Amino acid sequence: MRDYVKSKDFHRHMRSLLAPRFQELGWESQTAGKCSFARGGRVCWLQVSQYSNSLMGAKFTINMTEGSSSAGNTRVLFRLNEADRAVGRALEEDIIARLPRPDPDPEIEVVGDNGGTVLVKLGDLPRANSRQWEGPADVWLPYFSKGDLDDWAAFLLPRLERLIAPSSPETVDPQLWAQRFRRIMGFFRSKRG
Repeated sequence: MRDYVKSKDFHRHMRSLLAPRFQELGWESQTAGKCSFARGGRVCWLQVSQYSNSLMGAKFTINMTEGSSSAGNTRVLFRLNEADRAVGRALEEDIIARLPRPDPDPEIEVVGDNGGTVLVKLGDLPRANSRQWEGPADVWLPYFSKGDLDDWAAFLLPRLERLIAPSSPETVDPQLWAQRFRRIMGFFRSKRG
């Protein structure tokens, strides 16, 4: 049986895998308990999904923060090109196939492609977002064990320099744009009143 990697062990293991490459690129490892690296006013950090558990596994993504404000958070996996996405999809399928399945495997309701609810086996739930590899999207990488993290690190390491390069255009998380818009609108409302 494979052991599920909890969040703190995730950060420790991924830091051990990624730190040498980040250091080669001039980034310093942050000392806080997370897997994060800093260079100048930029911080690159790995985020584990809050919907992680030892039954279904977990997912993570990579964020970049520029300056001192969290409003500058961006997802760097938007920068994956078409060839990267093909490799990533194949790796994701392999990792999901290795996930342990619950026994018995109950059905749960989830929102389907047409917006209605559909029944899905709990063990099939990690497959629910296969569209993330079809184009620029918010990519989350699934894992269960340290072996899965090793595989993702092997995928990320040769692409890391391109993914974190400051000259590449960065796509800001749409929720962050909505937060900025609400703040701006609140500012104008307070000035009128």
